[in-house]
Amino acid sequence: MSPSLIICMGVSGVGKSTCARMLAAEFNFVFIEADDLHSPTNKQKMRSGAALNDNDRAPWMQAVCERVSFHAAQAQGCVLAHSGLRRPHRERLRNCGMRSLFLHLDAPRDTIAQRITEREGHYMKVDLLDSQFRALEKTHEERDVVTLNAKLDRSSLMTQAILEVENFINHK
Repeated sequence: MSPSLIICMGVSGVGKSTCARMLAAEFNFVFIEADDLHSPTNKQKMRSGAALNDNDRAPWMQAVCERVSFHAAQAQGCVLAHSGLRRPHRERLRNCGMRSLFLHLDAPRDTIAQRITEREGHYMKVDLLDSQFRALEKTHEERDVVTLNAKLDRSSLMTQAILEVENFINHK
């Protein structure tokens, strides 16, 4: 049986990293922050207010898949904080050697904009939020994607996320 890969996905500022870190701790899985795998060029581009295109994202996705595949070869479950905005990117993650579950964290634009404005030290700024929503390809036909209401308080959101992951792990 292949190990599990849980992907906390959604637009920037929705809470992917926080959720993924907490799930990794809860299930003793490896935490992977996809943002850490962006090239310095990509980070600078976003810092300057420019949205990434598919050419920019290609080496990033390669690095993410290599990291996930490494842990799959070690039979280590992982929780990945990854935007998952594009359907082809989600498909690539499904083919990294692990059973996958996507937790799509979703919240209204104004809620996310406020969170982005309040966080410090991140290269992604609120002026790129609309490009994130435009890039997000719908997930409603993908059976391994569960949408969670990220507007909920952290405790309620994590309760839902933990239940979804438990159900996924227990239904091999």
